[in-house]
Amino acid sequence: MKVKNIRIVALFAILPSMIFAQTGPDATTIERNNQPPAAVANGGGDNAKVDASDAGAQRPVFLKTENVSAFAGFDSKYLYRNNPFSAGNKLAYFETAMWLNTAYAGASFKAIEMDDAVITPYIGASYTKTEYLESGLDGFNFDSTSAYMMLSAQHVNGWAYRIGVSYAMDKSDVNEEETYKEFYPYIGAMKMHSLGENLLGIFDISGGFHQSKSDSAFDISRKDDLDNVDVTTSFAVQYLYQNFVISPRYSATFKSYSEGSPSTNDGREDLIHSLSLKVDYPINDNMNVSLFGSYSKRDTKSTFADFDFESADGGIALGLNTSF
Repeated sequence: MKVKNIRIVALFAILPSMIFAQTGPDATTIERNNQPPAAVANGGGDNAKVDASDAGAQRPVFLKTENVSAFAGFDSKYLYRNNPFSAGNKLAYFETAMWLNTAYAGASFKAIEMDDAVITPYIGASYTKTEYLESGLDGFNFDSTSAYMMLSAQHVNGWAYRIGVSYAMDKSDVNEEETYKEFYPYIGAMKMHSLGENLLGIFDISGGFHQSKSDSAFDISRKDDLDNVDVTTSFAVQYLYQNFVISPRYSATFKSYSEGSPSTNDGREDLIHSLSLKVDYPINDNMNVSLFGSYSKRDTKSTFADFDFESADGGIALGLNTSF
C-alpha cells in the first residue's frame, strides 16, 4: 500500500509537465525571425570577417545608388534536443533529433543619411518547417511563418538602434490548423566593442509586447493567455581563428504575462537563461557550415503550475545566402 501511495504522489507531481509536454512545443520559447540577418544589418556580407574596425559605426551592406536592394537565403539545421517540449520534470522529457529548414527573403530601402546616423528601412519574411524525427513525435511537426518591418539607425557613436513590428504564426502539420499567432512591436539597441585583434564583443538589448492568440491547455475559450512583455539582454564574443568564427553567447530574458484572473498565467513571470556556442566556417561568400550547441533554463514565478524547465541541444547547420 505504501509503494502504491508513493506512485500516486509521483504521478501527480509530474502531471503538469506531462500535460504541457503533450500539447507540443512551447510557443513562448520558439525563436522568431523579426529582423534581417546580422550580415545584412551590420554591414558585412562575409560573416567571417571579424576586425577591430567593425566596432565603429556601421553602414548598411546595401548602401548603393539603387532605391531597393534584396536579400534571400536558406538555412538547414539538424540537431538533437533533450527536452523539445519544455517539460519541467525529467520523467516527461521526450528526447529527439530535429530537422529545421528555413527559407527567408527581404529587402532594404534607400538609406536616409543624417549628420550622425544612417537610417535604413527593412522588410522581410521567412518560412520554417520543424520536424521531430523520433518515432511517435511526428504528430507535433509544425510550420512557422513570420514577417517584419524594421527601421535601423546606425549611429556614429557605435550604437545600432532598431524599432519594428513583426507577425508570426505556427500551424500544425497534422491537421493544418493554426496553433499560435502573434504581433510583436519591439525596440532594441546593439553595440560592438573591439576586445583585441580578431576579437569582438557584442552587447544587445531589446524588448517588446507579444500580442498573441492561442488555445489554452486548460480552457480552450481563452485565446490570449500567452500575452506578455519581454526584455532580453545578451553579450556575445566573436573570435576569428584562421577561417573559423567562434561565437559564445549568453542571454537573459524576462517575461511578464499580462493576462489577469482567471488566466492560468495570472501573475506569471519567467526568467530564461541561455548559453550557446557556435562555430562558423565560411565555404564562400554565399555559403557557410556551422556547429552549435546551447543550454537553456527557465525559472518561473507562478501560482498555478511549475513552468520551470531545462533544455540542451547540439547540431550542425548549412546556410546559403545571396543578394540582388
